[in-house]
Amino acid sequence: MRHSVSKVVTVVIAGAFLAGCGSTATPGESSASGASTKASAAAAAGDGQGKKVGCPLSAESLGQATSLKWELQEQLYDHPLETAESIKATVCLFTSAQAPQEGSDPLALRADVVLGADVARVRQAFGDSCSGFGGKLRDSGKGVVCERNKVVVEGLVGDDDRLVNVYLVNADKATATKLTPLFGKIVASVA
Repeated sequence: MRHSVSKVVTVVIAGAFLAGCGSTATPGESSASGASTKASAAAAAGDGQGKKVGCPLSAESLGQATSLKWELQEQLYDHPLETAESIKATVCLFTSAQAPQEGSDPLALRADVVLGADVARVRQAFGDSCSGFGGKLRDSGKGVVCERNKVVVEGLVGDDDRLVNVYLVNADKATATKLTPLFGKIVASVA
């Protein structure tokens, strides 16, 4: 059952990003071209409430944590979360071609940044989802991760004002198992 739910979540997330690929970028948003444009966009992103929000991770920090080469593929601002469209987040999607997954797609990792009143809702949903699928929350350095069947593919870092949900989108079981001992380093690299 969990595997089927993972596939559904992966399809929904992938569909949302594919739909975004055909849209025109607004000022401050980045496209898949140009690393310097991506870095500038990360620094200039806004949350719709006047606060600046950029990607909480970098390709370099992910590389140090996992020993894989990562690339920032997409960054969306004030993006409605697929699981709760009333919640808006800065969403950063990273990929690594060094860890091909099913269908030869690159491994994908997503980081969602939520602020203010939405933090409590996202934290609650994370805990409910983890326990609802037989997982257990456990501390991991400066954050918390969800462990299911001895595998960790998602974590939370933050406080009452800013929360980052970081997770592997499409990791197969072998990749997820390999990255589980490193997931604490991924969580620790969130700025």
